[in-house]
Amino acid sequence: MAESKLFLPELALEERLRRLLASGGFPEAFLNPDEAARLRNDRMEIVTREDLRDLSRVTSWHGPADLIELLRERVGKPTNYDNLAQSLGISPPTAKSWVELLEKLYVVFLLPPYSSSLSRSIRKDRRVFFYDCAAAYDEAGGAQLENLVACSLLKYTQFRKDAAGENWELYYLRDKEGREVDFVVTRNRRMQWLIEVKTSHGAIGGALPYYAQKLRPKDSLQLVLDLERAQEKSGIKIVPLAKWLEALPFESGMR
Repeated sequence: MAESKLFLPELALEERLRRLLASGGFPEAFLNPDEAARLRNDRMEIVTREDLRDLSRVTSWHGPADLIELLRERVGKPTNYDNLAQSLGISPPTAKSWVELLEKLYVVFLLPPYSSSLSRSIRKDRRVFFYDCAAAYDEAGGAQLENLVACSLLKYTQFRKDAAGENWELYYLRDKEGREVDFVVTRNRRMQWLIEVKTSHGAIGGALPYYAQKLRPKDSLQLVLDLERAQEKSGIKIVPLAKWLEALPFESGMR
């Protein structure tokens, strides 16, 4: 969020957020949102027709292109290679290798589940997100918003590693009872943030109070798209999403 101000400082924060959600955040698309879909299609075509061919033995670009389309429908959901393989008519190992290639090409990133000290957590499936946060097929906007937050948190944790040498990690949380929290952020293996993302303010996410009590993070946060003022309920901070993301401290100090 913060870097978007460098490109269009005249736009208000909420306008920049809406533009990021519509354009995906790559500079050219962000500055020319009407061209965002075409630029995305051009980029994906280069990935499937040229980059994948150079990195692997993939002989046809149709399969990886179809995989990208499937993943765009599954943003924020676990990557089930058996299901992907069945949909594409390929083997699960091939589906896995194609996804790994898309990771190497910075098309997608996979978020691991948080499992430290949680005996009932899901430990296997990773969730898929795109570096282009507007890539998700999502009429309601929830997946795109979650993808935007995932990109922002990934960028921040990587910055902390590079700038301060601290071991920041990003996860999601889901246990065998189906309780979920969108994002878990740890700092030097200690719980920093539990984060739930909402498009509008309503009840606090079901698993957030439970795990806030169980894991005792530094902050338990519900980031809300349409919210004017921050508030706090039962130790959980309910905050405007755009303001919180823009305030992430990209400097050597720590707030």
